[in-house]
Amino acid sequence: MPAPIPVPAPVPVPEGFTYYLRGDIGYSWVGSEPGFTESGNLFGTGPAPFTAAAPFAFGQAPQFGPLATASEDIFFGGIGMGAYLTPRLRGDITIDFRGKQGFDASSSYAYATAAGDTIAGVVNETLRVRGTVTMVNGYFDLLPRGGFSPYIGAGIGFVYYDVDRYHYNQETVIAGPNAGASQTVAAASKDNTWGLAAALMAGVSIAFDHRWVLDIGYRAQFLDEVSVDLTPSGEQSKVTLGDHWEHQARVGLRLNIW
Repeated sequence: MPAPIPVPAPVPVPEGFTYYLRGDIGYSWVGSEPGFTESGNLFGTGPAPFTAAAPFAFGQAPQFGPLATASEDIFFGGIGMGAYLTPRLRGDITIDFRGKQGFDASSSYAYATAAGDTIAGVVNETLRVRGTVTMVNGYFDLLPRGGFSPYIGAGIGFVYYDVDRYHYNQETVIAGPNAGASQTVAAASKDNTWGLAAALMAGVSIAFDHRWVLDIGYRAQFLDEVSVDLTPSGEQSKVTLGDHWEHQARVGLRLNIW
């Protein structure tokens, strides 16, 4: 019987570099719809005939029906710089530039007036959010760094939000002495704010040679809440989009530099 042919063991890539540059692209989608609240704006405040016996707030029962929300997926790109700290541990600082992400919330309501009119209304709030996420990340390679190395990691940092808010509210008298009358309120505002960001990640590094490494990974990204003020009809209104987790599929390249 011929002797078995020995199979050579994987040879780790020698640790010839300490620092690296990286670039990433990715696709992000919301894991569960973030909470949405509005405060300050009252409905049924006039002018006549759009005057409720008791003005009411956004989402207040029994006037308001269910709230419908929707969010958009986005693409993003990022850059960063890192260091190999030990044969298994590395860290980097990254900046992700996120595409403009849309969040929509809409609801309908109805109320009666002292004059005998029945009024139906619809309200829609739209946020267009562009974010820049800066993170400090740490990674642990599960195998010696070489041709193929899975890893896990975590990061923390902050997100800078650039937000556009669009408010739309239409009311129509559907029954009563003023049937057919309607009014529309539309307003917009812009704001900037900061929030907390954090992440958990896992992936695999594939080394082409000593300098170039392909990085394919998944990231669970936490993003803090964001609020925007507006004065659509005399009262200051604040809309808050709650904190939430996103799923991210990422592909990147690392260039070992020295």
